[in-house]
Amino acid sequence: MSDQAPIPPRSARKAAERRDETYLPPRMAVHPTEKGKWTKIFYLTLLWLFISLVVGLTVWGVRYS
Repeated sequence: MSDQAPIPPRSARKAAERRDETYLPPRMAVHPTEKGKWTKIFYLTLLWLFISLVVGLTVWGVRYS
């Protein structure tokens, strides 16, 4: 029995087992950020709203003047 590695105490084994069973990867690895995508959509929406406002006001001004 002297050539075997010493067995760790039960509490140490339980902690090691618990750590392995509950391991979760970092959130960024599972759910990558979509911040850039939403920023682009937001600015494109603002641009189209501004263009439609300018066109609408121009048409309204030409029609009713």
